[in-house]
Amino acid sequence: MTADPSPEQSPLYIACAGVGVAVFFLGPVLALLSDVDPLIAASIGYFGIMLFTGGIAARYSFAVGRTPLHQLARNMLVALAVTAMFYIIFLLLYLL
Repeated sequence: MTADPSPEQSPLYIACAGVGVAVFFLGPVLALLSDVDPLIAASIGYFGIMLFTGGIAARYSFAVGRTPLHQLARNMLVALAVTAMFYIIFLLLYLL
């Protein structure tokens, strides 16, 4: 697969990134307005970051897969690993 995905693959990745942006910005705000614990609100924000980075990484073929969904899943695993490192740092700072 090349670095420029075929037209039928790109909307899937862009939709994933778009949902990630919406979750990142709206999720914590709505959670805090609903009197949810700030840790849960921050966790929702980190989940949005993971969705966004996974969608963008899949769009630009960071981890290549056989099918569009397989490629998205592989890139989501990479995004999960990277986001988890920053989330752990956040938890250490938050809980100390």
